[in-house]
Amino acid sequence: MIFDIGDRVVHPQHGVGMVINVGEREFESGERRRYYEVAIPNSGSILWVPVDAPAVGLRRPATRSEINNCRKVLVSPPAPLADDVRTRQASLMERLRRGPIRVQCEVVRDLYAFGEHKSLYGTMAGFFRQTQNVLCEEWAFVENVTLAEAAQEISSLLEKSRRMVKKPKP
Repeated sequence: MIFDIGDRVVHPQHGVGMVINVGEREFESGERRRYYEVAIPNSGSILWVPVDAPAVGLRRPATRSEINNCRKVLVSPPAPLADDVRTRQASLMERLRRGPIRVQCEVVRDLYAFGEHKSLYGTMAGFFRQTQNVLCEEWAFVENVTLAEAAQEISSLLEKSRRMVKKPKP
């Protein structure tokens, strides 16, 4: 087991939580597995994350030095994203599941820049908001600031990144 009861963790889609129990559950008929029971206070939800499935992205919260590196990532030039919405979302989800907070920052930065040139709508707009919210939540937790203060700093850094990108000609 990687996490113990009482450990703070971050889920890439649900945010900062705490492991409140580890136990066996049967979610699929006939298959019992060990799960972390994770309480996510901001949403009031409980997640059951398989202990033996590291690909779901459960990880320890970032350190302050990682947040300092994130500031550099958020102001750096964005990477191009696939035009096809399904390909783009699948690629971004896979990156989030396997990566640290730096990857979360890259995904937010890249989607922010993409949205400046091509509208984010529907599923992608929701995906962007959720990813940015999780980033803000973790940032606030690590930096010991309010969620609003974290969101303001992240928005300011993204705006600096946006200014570095030349807008395509029509």
